[in-house]
Amino acid sequence: MTAGRLLPSQAQVASLASALQRAQRPLIVAGAMRDGDRLAAALHRLGMPLFAEPTSQLRRAEAGAVVESYEALLRAGWSLQHGPDLVIRIGAMPTSRVLNRWLAAAAAPTFLLDPDRVWRDEDHVATNVMACDPQPLLEALPPVDRSAWRELWLSAGKRATAAIAATMVSTPLHEGHVARALSSRLPDQGNVFIGSSMPIRAADSFWPLAKPKQRFFANRGASGIDGLVSSGLGVATGRDPAPTVLMLGDLSLYHDMNGLWALQRHGIRATLVVCDNNGGGVFNFLPQAEHQDVFEEIFATPLGLDLSQVARLYGLVYSPVTDRSGLEPAIADAIAAPTPTMVVVRFKREDSVNGHRLCWEAAASALRG
Repeated sequence: MTAGRLLPSQAQVASLASALQRAQRPLIVAGAMRDGDRLAAALHRLGMPLFAEPTSQLRRAEAGAVVESYEALLRAGWSLQHGPDLVIRIGAMPTSRVLNRWLAAAAAPTFLLDPDRVWRDEDHVATNVMACDPQPLLEALPPVDRSAWRELWLSAGKRATAAIAATMVSTPLHEGHVARALSSRLPDQGNVFIGSSMPIRAADSFWPLAKPKQRFFANRGASGIDGLVSSGLGVATGRDPAPTVLMLGDLSLYHDMNGLWALQRHGIRATLVVCDNNGGGVFNFLPQAEHQDVFEEIFATPLGLDLSQVARLYGLVYSPVTDRSGLEPAIADAIAAPTPTMVVVRFKREDSVNGHRLCWEAAASALRG
């Protein structure tokens, strides 16, 4: 069975073009897509500020006005005075809860381009849903000159990024450091499979612009962590011979630990980078963390696993990292190694919370300056 893509109707093109002509502050939001890079040329031509997750395949220079560190901008008071009056959404629902809340509060006309008709609008924000291929629709739109609005976001994003980079030199080790280190060492044609929970959020918050042939994969489903090792190793066995790195949390690794058996059984070449904070670190950022009497047992669920023994059990090289300076060399060596390697980055969940907070505060301060 094969399925084609539905072309946009003249009415759909006219409706979105008219809305775009009226808008003074248009914005494009790109969620996860396997083939999002085919939209890059059309988005570059339109020149609107673009919030692109790494898994959209559009967080790259070829897509045009990609806004850096947009979550930091949204966490700062700066964003409250710079809301959109038109939003075009492509791909899956955004990962960032902050972004979703900001879009809902903006209450701007929102065009959801939903070619697969899967209704990616859990917050019921979309005012127009267009079930058609987004590429010919975007290509048919007339460009509009909103350069001042575009440069406002691009400039703010660069200031926030610079402030975060300067701050991360001294903040406690956390997932953001892992994302930055992996981005700098991933080969130009590398694949990254990003696990759910904190890794996908860290990639969204801290991953810089990607190289043209780097590709990003995820398997969030209903935000669960089951089967992520097997999914990532499945990416590594694809037709693309590019090196594949799995960026996972320790709980995600544990929930599909036996998937590691496939490495030796099928001769799979892959690298695992594990953010080991001994539990579900994402819950430390949520209101549940206030309930200390039950938090560790019910939400954080620390495992206390010795991951060196996990690596030994499944025939992986074990490479522990406990400080920022060792991150990039360990990842580079692991990717180049002939034997599958597990890089385990150990840090405290409290340090992750504090490190993120310091980054957001630095970005907000830079925007006020």
